[in-house]
Amino acid sequence: MVLKHRINRTLQLLLNDLSEKVSVNSTQWKAELGELIETGLPAAPSDLVIATLNGVMGDALAERRSRLAQTLGFSSQMGRLSLDSLTLAGQLVSPQPRIAICVHGWCMNDSQWQRKPHDHGRSLVQFGYSPVYLRYNTGRHISQNGEDFALMLEQLVQAWPCEVKEIVLIGHSMGGLVCRSACFYAARHQVGWLKKLATLMTLGSPHNGAPLAQMASWIEARSASVPYLRPFSNLTGMRSAGSKDLSRGVICHSDWERDPPYTSQMRPPLPDHVACFAIASCLSRSVEEERNRRIGDGLVPVSSALGEATPHQLAVEFPPENQWVGGGITHMELLTHPKVAMQIQGWVLGNSLSV
Repeated sequence: MVLKHRINRTLQLLLNDLSEKVSVNSTQWKAELGELIETGLPAAPSDLVIATLNGVMGDALAERRSRLAQTLGFSSQMGRLSLDSLTLAGQLVSPQPRIAICVHGWCMNDSQWQRKPHDHGRSLVQFGYSPVYLRYNTGRHISQNGEDFALMLEQLVQAWPCEVKEIVLIGHSMGGLVCRSACFYAARHQVGWLKKLATLMTLGSPHNGAPLAQMASWIEARSASVPYLRPFSNLTGMRSAGSKDLSRGVICHSDWERDPPYTSQMRPPLPDHVACFAIASCLSRSVEEERNRRIGDGLVPVSSALGEATPHQLAVEFPPENQWVGGGITHMELLTHPKVAMQIQGWVLGNSLSV
C-alpha cells in the first residue's frame, strides 16, 4: 500500500509539471507523458488500465509502439484468433456459417462484452451463430480502425473453417461508428464480406457525436476507481484522435484530414442491401419527453444514438421501424439489459430469415 501511494504521488507531481507544458509544446508533452506511463505503471497492468489508457491517448501509444497500445485483432474471449486457416480451425469449437461480430466502445476492450453475466454475442450461439469479438485501440482515429477492421475481416472470412453465409455486426458506443466505417471502407476496397453482411446494429453509438463534458466526467470517474489511473483522472489536456472523432461522430479519413477538419455536412450512407438498426436509451423511463431524450443514456443523447439530422449533419437514415429507444437504461446497461438483448435477438433472427 505504501509503494502504491508513493507511485501515485510521484505520478501526480510529474503530471502536474507536465500539464503546465501543454500550452507551450503539446508534442513534447505527449512524448514525456508516454515515457512516464511506460516507466510508472506496473510491468503487467490490467486490461482495464490498458483499455482506459488507449482511449485517452492510444494514438500516442501506437505512435511510440508502446507495449500498452492495443492492437487490432479478433478473439473468441478464450484467446486471440489466428488468421491462418489451420490454426483457426483448432481454436474454434463448432464454427458456424453465421458469424456475429461484437465491437466494443471507447476505453474498453473485447472482454467487457461479458457482464452480469450476459454477453450479446454469446446469447446468439443458441440460434446458430459463432460469436467473434474485435479488440482495437480506441485512441486511434475511428476511420483508421474502421479501414483496418474491414481488411482484417476479409482475412478472417477467408480463413473460417466453413463457408460464411451471414455476418452480423453489433457495435456498442464507438464500436457502432467503427462498424459503419468498416462498411464504408469495405465498399471502397471491394472486399467480399460486405455481400455476406445481413445485419448492422448500433447500441448507444454517438452518430452525431457525444457531449465532451459527459465523456470527460465518465473517464474521470473510471480513472478514479483504479489506483494506477487516479493520477490521470484530472488530465484534461490530452485528447486522443479517437476521442475527437467520437465527440463529432465522424467515420472517414476525409473528416479529419481536410483543412479545417470536421467541417463537412456530408457523411457516408448506410451500406446497401443491409438491414441497419439503431438502439438508444434514456436514463428516465419516460422516453418521449424532450428533456429526457437530450440526456439520453447519460453519455449519448437519443437523437445522436439514432443519427437524426442536425443543423450541421445530414441524418444517418436508419429506417423508423429499425429504431428502438429503451427507458431506464444507462449507457453501460445497453450491454446487459434484458430488453436490449430481446431487441437484438428479435432483429437478428427476423432479418436472418430473409438471407
